[in-house]
Amino acid sequence: MIFPEPLPLASSWALSERRERIDSWMPSADTVGGRWSFDLSTGEMAWDRAIYELFGFPPHEQLSRRSAVDCYVGESRCAMEQLRAHAIAHRRGFTLDVDIAPANGEPVRRIRLSAAPVCVGHRAVALEGVKQLLR
Repeated sequence: MIFPEPLPLASSWALSERRERIDSWMPSADTVGGRWSFDLSTGEMAWDRAIYELFGFPPHEQLSRRSAVDCYVGESRCAMEQLRAHAIAHRRGFTLDVDIAPANGEPVRRIRLSAAPVCVGHRAVALEGVKQLLR
């Protein structure tokens, strides 16, 4: 994939920050969001129910990565794809605020996406993270 301009990697962070950025995240009464994972070898996605709601999909529907990526609007998609590729290649996490158009036709939403690779040795085998609605 070719990207028009390099994205500033200020959104990228070392895996040593994972605990503060992802592992310690807990939903609360004033937040909408949840955890997710993606197996890089099988393409299997796992989402908490709240993420299905954020993206406008029926709960627990079997989704492809493409169906989720299609919800990212404009430059948000490019930025997410670039940081995702960087995270996998360099074993780094990232946090990015993106716009999504839910699949059920609801208005565009701004969400915060935090992700980190799961590594075996020096190889990323999965991505895990949190998606949270920004108000």
